[in-house]
Amino acid sequence: MEEKETIPEKKKSNKGLIIIIIILVVALLGALAYIGYDKGIIFQKKDSNTTKEESSKKDNNKLSQEDLDRINDITKEISNDFAMYYPINDLSKIDNQDLLLFALKKIGWNEEITTKQIENQIKDYFGTSVKVKHEDIECPSNEHDEPLYLYEDGVYKPNEDHGGHGGPGSIYTELFNISSEKNNNTITVSYKMLYSNSCSDTCIIDKYYKSYEDSINDENAVLTGNEDSEDNPGINLTEDLYKTVEKELPVTTFIFEKDSNGFNLKEVKIK
Repeated sequence: MEEKETIPEKKKSNKGLIIIIIILVVALLGALAYIGYDKGIIFQKKDSNTTKEESSKKDNNKLSQEDLDRINDITKEISNDFAMYYPINDLSKIDNQDLLLFALKKIGWNEEITTKQIENQIKDYFGTSVKVKHEDIECPSNEHDEPLYLYEDGVYKPNEDHGGHGGPGSIYTELFNISSEKNNNTITVSYKMLYSNSCSDTCIIDKYYKSYEDSINDENAVLTGNEDSEDNPGINLTEDLYKTVEKELPVTTFIFEKDSNGFNLKEVKIK
């Protein structure tokens, strides 16, 4: 009878030891890999809470189209009445009469206007940082010395001694939005702007300028209407026509602060 070959005990022991060592090495490498991942050493690990915070912050800083449309409207209204002050880094320098007249135009030419109505209009555009002094509202036309509205005991009333007349000349602005940014409650919106010639009543805009000063002084017009036209030398301001002068226009930046009341102008920069 043939004898079966037996494996020596020592060989069996060595083979088992090698297997155990391999298992331990694999386990050790796995543990080290996990520690490295957890600490962000091997792979860039993002904490789920951090990701949620970043996502929430991104959404919070996104300016909605509705907000941008509202800001565009506010900016145009402010520009039509306060462009003579641009750039603005101190709202307190705006003349009280300009503030009162602005509020009056927004309210309408009523028979009686309260101080609260005036203050609310200013607050809607400038927040609580701009205060008005209540006094007679002077006529914006240089041809009339009599006040337009008289103020007494908390009420504004039309001045009966002020005769009727046409409106004074006004500078109208055209704004072309080029960028907008929201950082928490601060909104920064930039435009390229055109300023019209001074016109009133039956207004024909036949010139545009790149600054308020140029429009007042009738200098350096960047767009001019057809002066040879007998019927209407006015300008039809299209996007294509604006593009022809876009590079000549400075960037005007408006900074707003949003609160429960709305969007409040804080500063205007020109670069």
